[in-house]
Amino acid sequence: MTTSDHRRQFENIVESFPEEARRHVRAIPANDGKLTAAQSKAIMKIMEIGEAALMVLLLPLARLYAIAPISNFRVGAIAKASANPAGSECNLYLGANIEFTGQALSQTVHAEQAATMNAWLQGAAKLRSIAVPTAPCGHCRQFLYELAGRDALMTVTPGEGPRGFRSNRLVELLPEAFGPLDLRKTDGLMSASNVGHRLTLKADVKDPLVLEALSAANRSYAPYTNSLAGCAIQASDGCIYGGPSVENAAFNPSLSPLQTAISSMNMGGLTQGTTITRAVLVEKPGASGQRAITELLLRSFAPDVSLEYFEAA
Repeated sequence: MTTSDHRRQFENIVESFPEEARRHVRAIPANDGKLTAAQSKAIMKIMEIGEAALMVLLLPLARLYAIAPISNFRVGAIAKASANPAGSECNLYLGANIEFTGQALSQTVHAEQAATMNAWLQGAAKLRSIAVPTAPCGHCRQFLYELAGRDALMTVTPGEGPRGFRSNRLVELLPEAFGPLDLRKTDGLMSASNVGHRLTLKADVKDPLVLEALSAANRSYAPYTNSLAGCAIQASDGCIYGGPSVENAAFNPSLSPLQTAISSMNMGGLTQGTTITRAVLVEKPGASGQRAITELLLRSFAPDVSLEYFEAA
């Protein structure tokens, strides 16, 4: 699908909103796939609907961001998150699935993961709810169970009836769950206690892309291996995107730093054809390492780009 196709589909979806609400919806791509709390409130007032109903209406827009060369099955998700754990003002963050051509299906970034990462990397401190077209798969339920505040997290899906949606608590969808507490970790992803790390490069480097990768590594959520890693990629338009590694108590729903960086780049604008021109990985190796998988996925997404690697301490 070309960029012009995306924009045509985007405009078709925007046209389904009342005219007064369209300018708010059109701002989403420029805001890195985000609808601010003020914009959400304005749309809800115009349409006389609640936040969950708005999240469902935005799902087709999120779906446009999907990169699905293997399955051609495009999924969007909308995460509602606040800037601080106790805050009531919530932005809405879009996300979509990303597949890697020629790689194992297990490397796919699911839409719920992408929306969660979009919220976290844009400064959200607590995920309140997440909307998806159907109930989250088991993989995503496990991923979301890693979040701080998981007991109160709600899932929203389209449904029949006057409200137009169904809502469930995540813990209702994942009974007898295995999570951080089972591995003696008392907090979770987005926990206020995760204040970042203090890694420094072993080499004296001033390259902005390397420093962005270092900054991402310092945001790593790696409570199970303490293998801290961050990736930074430079896109063909000159923009730089960073992504930290994110671990999960069940291991398999974990995300590599390149996956989170590519997901961030993907939400940077509703365009197709944006390519990676440089990629840097900074890590402090521990019980596991990110170099091999980063090189593997990079060859799939940008075969002509060689990974630049730096160790941190």
